[in-house]
Amino acid sequence: MKKNFSFDKSTFLLTVIFVVSASLIFFLMALTYKHLDNQTEGYSKITDSYEVSLQLETLYSNLKDIETERRNYILSGTEESRIESKTIIEDKIFNNTRLLKNIKQFSENDVENSKNLDALQMMILYKYDIVNETYNGIVNKDDEESVKESLLAGKNVMASIHDKIREILETEHSTLEKQKENLLFIQKSTPIYFYLIAIFALFLLVFAFYKINRDVKKQKEINKQLNLTLNISKLAETVGNFGVWVNDISREKVQISDNLYRMLGYEPNEFLEKFSNFIENIHPEDQEIVRESTHFMFKDRIIKPFRYRVFKKNKEIRIFEVNARAMVTEEGNEITLGITSDITEEVTTKANLEIYNKELTQRNKNLSIANETFGEAEKIGEFGTWQWMITENKFNFSDNYLRMNGFDPANFDQKLNTILKIIHPDDVDFVKTRVAKMYNLEQCDTFTHRIFRKDTGELRYISVASRLTKDVQNEDYFLVISSDITEEFLDKKNIEEQNRILEANNKELHAFNYVASHDLQEPLRKIETFISRLKDKDYDNLSESGQKYFERIQFAAGRMRKLIDDLLQFSRSTRVEKNYELADLNELFHNAEDSNNVLILDKDAIITKNALPNLRVIPFQIQQLFSNLINNSLKYSNPDISPKISLKVEKLEAKYIAEISQNADEIFYKFTFSDNGIGFQQDYANKIFELFARLHGKTEYDGTGIGLAICKKIVENHQGYIFAKSNIGEGSQFIIYLPENL
Repeated sequence: MKKNFSFDKSTFLLTVIFVVSASLIFFLMALTYKHLDNQTEGYSKITDSYEVSLQLETLYSNLKDIETERRNYILSGTEESRIESKTIIEDKIFNNTRLLKNIKQFSENDVENSKNLDALQMMILYKYDIVNETYNGIVNKDDEESVKESLLAGKNVMASIHDKIREILETEHSTLEKQKENLLFIQKSTPIYFYLIAIFALFLLVFAFYKINRDVKKQKEINKQLNLTLNISKLAETVGNFGVWVNDISREKVQISDNLYRMLGYEPNEFLEKFSNFIENIHPEDQEIVRESTHFMFKDRIIKPFRYRVFKKNKEIRIFEVNARAMVTEEGNEITLGITSDITEEVTTKANLEIYNKELTQRNKNLSIANETFGEAEKIGEFGTWQWMITENKFNFSDNYLRMNGFDPANFDQKLNTILKIIHPDDVDFVKTRVAKMYNLEQCDTFTHRIFRKDTGELRYISVASRLTKDVQNEDYFLVISSDITEEFLDKKNIEEQNRILEANNKELHAFNYVASHDLQEPLRKIETFISRLKDKDYDNLSESGQKYFERIQFAAGRMRKLIDDLLQFSRSTRVEKNYELADLNELFHNAEDSNNVLILDKDAIITKNALPNLRVIPFQIQQLFSNLINNSLKYSNPDISPKISLKVEKLEAKYIAEISQNADEIFYKFTFSDNGIGFQQDYANKIFELFARLHGKTEYDGTGIGLAICKKIVENHQGYIFAKSNIGEGSQFIIYLPENL
């Protein structure tokens, strides 16, 4: 008969009858239940007692087997039998552990037996210690006294265990007899309670039939309303993407709504409604969260909403959120009533929003830094920016743009007309034409105009570059960059003027070259011709003073010839086309030696060098460089000793060359040209490379003062460097750096 009743409060009499009858029935049922429960408990205890007896006997049998196996090993065991015997004993010990655990579970409510079992367990553990000593070599099998002592200890502990087991069995037997007496009484009294329950139930059914039958129609109407409400609830679950569940802890049963099944990818009732089955769908990492939340729920009667992940039937991961409350039913069962919502999309959306907000925050931070950096860049680069939003006809001028034009950024009205007022009158129409093109969304080329600064009235040149682009709302706007190029503009004008002057000088130089190569050389050739004829025919007819004058004329003509030749060489070194080609510098150096061969033999000079590299150079100029340096060393040699000239070369990185500042990764070849000549003061180390620079009189040493100037020009043509080091009487060094790659 059902334990839950629906009371019709409108029928007082029926209510009273139901209450009284139900009370009597419940009282009788309680007594019956108590008898049945006692009967069940008695059967259970009898069964448990019997089971304990069997397992104790099995336990003792295993212990005897262990002792027998140990004795056999002590008396006749070998190393091989030790391993086999130890394995057998370990299996027995494992079984005994399981048996003892089961026995304790059966006797956990019996205090006396629990104490006896604890004592028995201590004896068994002591027994295991004796066994371990035997198999771990602590007992010396060769020592008869040690063997006797071990066997006696095993025998004594087995006797103690036997006595303790007998004591436990006697206790169980006594308990068993008491349970039999109780069962006999219960069996006799139970039918009486059943008869009483049947009589009261029959009376109640007969009396209540009429009332219940009358209320059936009302109940049907109520059921219709309940079904309607249930359908509405199911529809709400489907639309709201949530499910309802009830977890009955005592029965380990979970009642799950149909929509919660579907949320997990199953058909309704596809798996058994058990908490263990439901939790299998939960992500392994979140199962503990669910268990802990359920535990705290029943402990504190409070549960906060929590989330966990689940695997749908198709292995798709979803995120659920639970709102639940714990309660106790009328039967005293602890249950949880909960609503589970699928919040996967909500969580995903929130996570995406957080990522977006984080990115947006970072972008705003970066934009702020970029704006600050750009503002500083405007100051350093002397430029400013402004934007023209065409649709709204609004302007936004940067602070540095306003400062560049002489305005105070804090008090500027952000209007273009204010800017137009400071433009040079001659440039206003030109600027307005460009502004009109921008207003018509036409791209404008970079242009330059002049302004008078608002604060000082100073004339400045402004370069304007613009670009049509779109903002985030897809609206057109112009981004304009204005730069103050006054110094650059004026420098450009100065350079153009200098280029004009330089071009004029080049024309004059070309004219000089033409004069030197034609107009000057022609009369000089005639003078040299007449001197030659005069020397051949009339030199002997001249007086002694006439011959001296003739020799001075001849010497002056020779100097004039050399001066013109050197000037032509210097001119060619300044305007030669720089056609570099790979050349063997050893060959060029030998050619330079050949060109000075007469002077080398005349002075008995010794020339040495290292192996020179192959470089991209202008070959005839490098040969001229070597020739001029050899000639210079021979010319200024010490007359008392034979000239010694050496050329050494090494490869260096620019960062290791203190005399020059170049890209640190660039490679140079260092040529050191040394001699043992008369030398010069180091103070003149730069002057000797100047055109027509001479440190000695014409009568002391022959020369025009052009040779070393040509050397410097050749080195510069090769993007190199030349330096001189010397002291008077200690010879000279010419150091040349030529780049590896040209």
